[in-house]
Parts: sequence; structure tokens; C-alpha cells
Amino acid sequence: MKIPLFQRLLKNNYLLFAVAVVISLVIWGYLSFSSPSTDTTFTISGVPIQMDISDEAKKLGLQIFTANEPTAAVTVSGNRTVLGLVNENDLVVTAASSSVNSPGNYTLPVAANKRSSRGNFQITNCTPSTVSVTIDYMKEANFKIQDGIIFYVEDNYYGSVSLSFNDVTVSGPQSEVAKVKKVVAKAVISSKLTSSRDVEARLVMYDENNNELSKGLMKMSIDTVTATVTVLPEKNVSVVPSFINKPEGLDVNDFLVSVSPSELLLAGSEEDLKIIDSVKTDDIDFSKIKNEKIDFDDLPINVPENCKNISNKLTAKVSLDLSSFSSKNFTVDNFAVEGLPEDYTYEVTSKSINVTVIGPKEDISKLSEKNITAVIDTSNSSGKTGSVEMPVTFRFSGVKTCWAYGTYHANVTISKKEA
Repeated sequence: MKIPLFQRLLKNNYLLFAVAVVISLVIWGYLSFSSPSTDTTFTISGVPIQMDISDEAKKLGLQIFTANEPTAAVTVSGNRTVLGLVNENDLVVTAASSSVNSPGNYTLPVAANKRSSRGNFQITNCTPSTVSVTIDYMKEANFKIQDGIIFYVEDNYYGSVSLSFNDVTVSGPQSEVAKVKKVVAKAVISSKLTSSRDVEARLVMYDENNNELSKGLMKMSIDTVTATVTVLPEKNVSVVPSFINKPEGLDVNDFLVSVSPSELLLAGSEEDLKIIDSVKTDDIDFSKIKNEKIDFDDLPINVPENCKNISNKLTAKVSLDLSSFSSKNFTVDNFAVEGLPEDYTYEVTSKSINVTVIGPKEDISKLSEKNITAVIDTSNSSGKTGSVEMPVTFRFSGVKTCWAYGTYHANVTISKKEA
């Protein structure tokens, strides 16, 4: 049986789709062009509100501050064809006041206008109708960022914090910035650490009563920093006094010397701590020590640069009890000259030196002038010739526990050998 043409056409999807498109175009054309006088309304959102104050206020240095970039929603009316082409670039929204000339919080009226008079549409509404602003002087202040990082380390470990930035600049209304007294980097690492860790820390402003301040109208040059928590193992090491001009045979044991503090807690890498068992004080010069009990207060403790002194004890007190030792005066006429270049000659013009020698009683009793040599060191003469005064040290034979108390010099005539 032959199917009628009309039924065959109804079953042709492509033909039906084409017919639908034609009908839609006809309806749209009728609505758009057959009724040109038909008006409609349309709301354009997100139009920026331009802020302005009087020239007098600007000359005073005043500025407008808002918490964000305010925008408005503007309703326009007109022919639907015209409105289809209108956007925010055809509008200007302002909030201004010509009477403001002092700092404060103000409510400014908002007005919307066409950017050009050629637009064939009308503005029927603008929201918001007012905007709240702060008018003040701009102020900038620089703050050192304080460490507010909370962290925990396992036993026998030490942690310290370093920040990726040391300073931050806060800017904004003068009245607000003046409230800021400190800026703190805040972050929490809850797990116990045995190795170093980085964490992002937010910057928080505080007033003089340690109350947190919201940013409000203020801006910071940076909002976060990277906090590096460096974690190192700890080790207790001894504090040992350091001596110069001490007799090589004199054992300064616990009965003669005491040190406070006797130990320091250091932090460093495992490799560094393995080779460190003690740290030394600054030198104590035995040539300035008599046979008495003497205290050396506030001697600096020298800690290796690659370690940190966790104890925070920077100095030590060293007590020496040499009251059981003896002293005796000797007249020494035996001289030795050292350090003189081979092309120079010398003559000691000092005939003798009176020296005070200190040491254990039994060793002092063994000494005589014959056991003592006055050593003149000319290594620092710098090529001088003629009669010069040079420092003298003393060498003792037969005993290794005695030293010369005081500072001594001798006169030497130095000549250059003839070629």
C-alpha cells in the first residue's frame, strides 16, 4: 500500500527541524520589529562605584578608604533592541561629597548616569543608594615580624624558628594603623618533631592590649610567611678554662680550679656533636696569676659557630686556688735570643733581670738562677736595628710546674751583618 506524501513528510526529521527554525525566526522578527515602541527593563550588576572627594580635602592629603571595591546594580529601561547592547561601559556610578574636609566615617550618596547622552535608554534605579566610607590620611608603618609559631620536639631535640621575611609594612587610614603595636606570625605544628619542617604562617596584627585586630581597611605588604622550624639533637658538654703561659707540667685539677657553669647544653648536627665534648672559655694568662685564690668572673664561653648554645649562658666564672703555692725572687743573667734572622747580630745590653717565680713549694725549693733562662723573642722586631726593648719570657730547667709572674723586657742592640 502506498504511504501518502503528507505522512512521509511527517516522518522526515530533517524537514521538521528546518520548519521549526523558520517558524522561530518569523516569531522573533515579529516581536522585534513589528512593535518598535515596546519597552522593557534590564538590570546591569557589578558597575564599579567611583569615589571622589573635594579638591580641598585632596590638598589636605585626605583619601577615601573602603573595605572592598564597591559596585552598584543599575536598572535601565528602553527599547528591548537598544537595551540588548547596553553594558556597564555605558554607565558611570559615582559617590562623592564636596563638603568633606576632615577625617571621619561618612555616608556618601550614590548616583548613576549615562556615560554618553547618545544612549537611547533611561536609568530608573541604582542600588545601593549610599555607600559608607572612611576618609583619613594615608599612613604606613613598618613592623618586625614576631615569632608566634607553636611546635613541639621530641626529647633530646631542640627547635628554633626562622621566618622567610623579617619585616612587614602595614598601610591604611592613619587612625587604624596607629592601633597596631605588633605583627605576629601564627601557625601550629601539633606533631612532635625530630627533623626540620616548613609551615605557612599567617600574619596577625595586635593592639597595645594584645587584642587581635582585623585587617578592615588596612593592608599588609605580605599576608603570610614561611616559617622554618629547624630541629637539631642536643648534647651536654663540659666547660673548660683555657690558659696561656701555663707551665706544661702543671696539672690544674679539680682541687685547684672550679668552673661555673660546668656544663652547657648545645644543639647541632649529629656529625658536629660527635666530635665536641667540651667548650673553652677565653684565655687566662698565668703570667698574671700569683700564689693566691683568685676568681675570673664573666669569662666568655666560646661555642663553635655551627652549634647553638641552648643554655644561653654566655660567660663562666673560673676560680683558681693557688694559695698553697710559693713565690721567690731570682736575679737572672742568663739570656737567650730567638727569632733573629741569620743576617743580623745582637748584643744583650741588659745585664740581668729580677723575676718573681711561682710554683709548688717543692719545685720552687729546687730552683736557682742557674736553672732559669731569660728568652728574648725578636721575631717581631720588623727589621729594626739599634738598641730596642724586647719582651722576655723565662725557661726553667729541672722543673715543669713553675711560671714567671709579671711582664718583663730587656734591651738588645741589633745590627745587620756586613755583606
